[in-house]
Amino acid sequence: MSPHTHRPRRRALPAAAAGVGALVATGLLGLALGGPSADAAATAPHAAAPHAAAWTGQFTGYGSGAWKSAWGWTSTGSWGQGDVQVVRDSAAPGDGSTLEVSYGAGSSAPSCGDCPNPGGAQFYTRLSALAGGSALAASATLDLKYHLRFPVGYDWGKAGKLPGLYGGAIGQESGGDHGDGWSTRYMWRGVGGTPDNGEVYLYTPTNAGPTGYGVDLGVGDWKWLADGKWHTVEQSVNRRTGDVTVWFDGGHAATFAGAASGIGSIPFSGVFFSTFYGGHDTSWGPHVRTHAFFADFSLSTGVQH
Repeated sequence: MSPHTHRPRRRALPAAAAGVGALVATGLLGLALGGPSADAAATAPHAAAPHAAAWTGQFTGYGSGAWKSAWGWTSTGSWGQGDVQVVRDSAAPGDGSTLEVSYGAGSSAPSCGDCPNPGGAQFYTRLSALAGGSALAASATLDLKYHLRFPVGYDWGKAGKLPGLYGGAIGQESGGDHGDGWSTRYMWRGVGGTPDNGEVYLYTPTNAGPTGYGVDLGVGDWKWLADGKWHTVEQSVNRRTGDVTVWFDGGHAATFAGAASGIGSIPFSGVFFSTFYGGHDTSWGPHVRTHAFFADFSLSTGVQH
């Protein structure tokens, strides 16, 4: 495959604010597994008509019961909540609520044994917990779109994870145990003196790399931008074909045909919100405490931009 390269501290929101996240009825049309609209979404990265979101999720009221219900949040696999806070940003897409994630100096994955500071955060959402979510779970394709912002001067360290989709059982979608799960998180990764290369970090039952700890897809096909501005990243996963397609700021960044093999019988489970530096030791982390911001998540069975 030929690569495609494209080109305030804010006040905290009140914890008791109402949760924002909803399934949109119009986005649930054409969900039959392998249906023509679903297959077209994955094979036509420049589809003329964007699909409406079937679910949208904001960060207003993060951590409240209403918010957890709206996102289908589960406590299973959740960590790092001491390193997140919700802040208001009038420039952010959606309702202006953003999740600020902090990464301590020298931090890495939770498995790090010598990291001086914690950093990053993780949680899973479950489509099965949402009204109408079972149709999304059974769809041939699912498209995840969200927005993120890296401050000017962001210290990239060696590499780090960013949210993506997952399917199957929690705990079997990453790491060394993925016999009944899969995931398509992103990473930033330093290669050839460039620290901000984008990639998809893939786990499937049949394609998890020679070590079993993930496959790097398309390193450098796009660049993450540390310019203090909001940017959009979108991925479409086709369970039937194994195709994974990525757009950055609405421009086609890469298509990995057939890369996500062996997931046809494993339904979509939801959003895998996972972000941290690493690797598994302190050498992967930043030299100083860093912060990244996330906003306005949405899911659809077709390409959204």
